[in-house]
Amino acid sequence: MDINQLRAFITVAHTQNLTQAAERLFLSQPAVSAQIKAIESDVGTPLFIRTSNGMQLTRAGEVLLPEAEALMQHKHRLEKFAETLSEHFVSHAQLGLIHPIASHKVTELTRLIQQRSPDVQLHIQYGMSGEILERLTAKRLHGGFFLGNIEGRSLQCRFLQNIAYALICPDGEEDKLRRGLPKSLNDYTWIEMSGISGSHKNLQQFWHRHKLSPKKQIICDYPQTIIDLVADGAGLAMVPKHTAKAARTQGKPVALIDEFEQSLPLHFVYLDEYGTDHALLLLLDCVLEVWQAEIGKA
Repeated sequence: MDINQLRAFITVAHTQNLTQAAERLFLSQPAVSAQIKAIESDVGTPLFIRTSNGMQLTRAGEVLLPEAEALMQHKHRLEKFAETLSEHFVSHAQLGLIHPIASHKVTELTRLIQQRSPDVQLHIQYGMSGEILERLTAKRLHGGFFLGNIEGRSLQCRFLQNIAYALICPDGEEDKLRRGLPKSLNDYTWIEMSGISGSHKNLQQFWHRHKLSPKKQIICDYPQTIIDLVADGAGLAMVPKHTAKAARTQGKPVALIDEFEQSLPLHFVYLDEYGTDHALLLLLDCVLEVWQAEIGKA
């Protein structure tokens, strides 16, 4: 039994799918199957059963999983400790951010991290929620933000706040739009983010709930451009309410349709394996302090 076999076992247990596990491990599916067979041979009993719902753990697999996860956590701690032995060691903290987070929160968080650990080199990576999750599972981030509901055996999620989303339209279209709500929403082009964004699923549910079938969409993954397109008359969009209000303050010709305000949960997420990592704990403590301070101001 080696580390690679244990990693394959843990990944299959978490994804319940050989194909997805192979993608996460950057291996072929036959290679992952071979590693699972090898570890089952070592322990002398099946660890998975194939069902219509995917790869399910047997009783032996359920018992082995927490032990394997603990071993991988210990390996991670040992690797990080070994890095500190180098005379050229520099501690790094990799943080994944998403655009719906208000800019003042980002600056407060960055300032607090620097105050707490001035020697830590902070790396901030922006992306959409799906991209942040992919980077986390690939271990390119210590922790990151995710918009929407999320589940995963290997993930820890800390709820931070609900972010209000507002429907916006071009200023000159507001009266016409309001006269025929909600059916009038079908008459416009919708500007939306791609499927890996946290808001995409929510928008699909919004359309379904109001029996909407927009005939034309524009996919745009940059929030500021979405607002600019709406201001230019290109269509409608669902955007964070604080960015919509900021756009109006800046004089952009957009109107908020308050009747359709949505709320999406914001989480800070990280891998179980990083649970005792110093960089992750620094990020987590600072994130919780910034958001708790915001709650205190409310």
